[in-house]
Amino acid sequence: MRVSVVTGCHGGMGRSICATLKAAGDHVIGIDHPDTSAGSDGPDRFLPCDLSDLGAVAELLPQFDRDEPVGCLVNCAGLYERKAIFDLSLDDFDRVLAVNLRAPFLLSQRVARRMAKVGQGAIVNIASINGKLGSPMVPYGASKAGLIGLTKSLAKTLAPYGIRVNAIAPGTIRTPMAEGVDPVQMERQMYNVPMDRWGEPEEIASVVAFLASDASSYMTGAVVDVAGGWMS
Repeated sequence: MRVSVVTGCHGGMGRSICATLKAAGDHVIGIDHPDTSAGSDGPDRFLPCDLSDLGAVAELLPQFDRDEPVGCLVNCAGLYERKAIFDLSLDDFDRVLAVNLRAPFLLSQRVARRMAKVGQGAIVNIASINGKLGSPMVPYGASKAGLIGLTKSLAKTLAPYGIRVNAIAPGTIRTPMAEGVDPVQMERQMYNVPMDRWGEPEEIASVVAFLASDASSYMTGAVVDVAGGWMS
């Protein structure tokens, strides 16, 4: 049985990804902030961790040296800050990048060590269309652009070890995070979506399952847009 790790496991997309990977037969380990709550479709095992806290992440990482090797890592946890650009503090900026970019790097680095020893593994990063287009939520857009760059760089570096690294760039997905976005900004976003609807978390989870499976065995370094035609 493959072990898969999903960060942000209690979020809208994270829950769906956990459920989809479990249905495919994986043993799913979920990581999320200690204050979040699980649902009936949560992971098989939960590891609480504040991914913005470098000390907490440092305590978490050795767990992956002791347990069974991870076959798939899904970096899904995401954070945004709604403050206007002139109101952002350095702490605001650093906190968003810590969750959206630093944590995926540290987790990928750690699990890839053991993936390399067995000669296979899959890492899937949940980026964003905003990582390609930019975003009024500046730290969020910058962090997701960085995650796309991290995906491509890790893909080149880890390919000789049999490890594939791909990303998904979701558009507007029906999650609690998206529902908190300013309505005017959301209306502007939807104007650019030819399919004229929000995406559902399950539509991201199904692509994660594909990228994590042997069906995508010749794919690495790809960024798959799942955005209703937003980038078409």
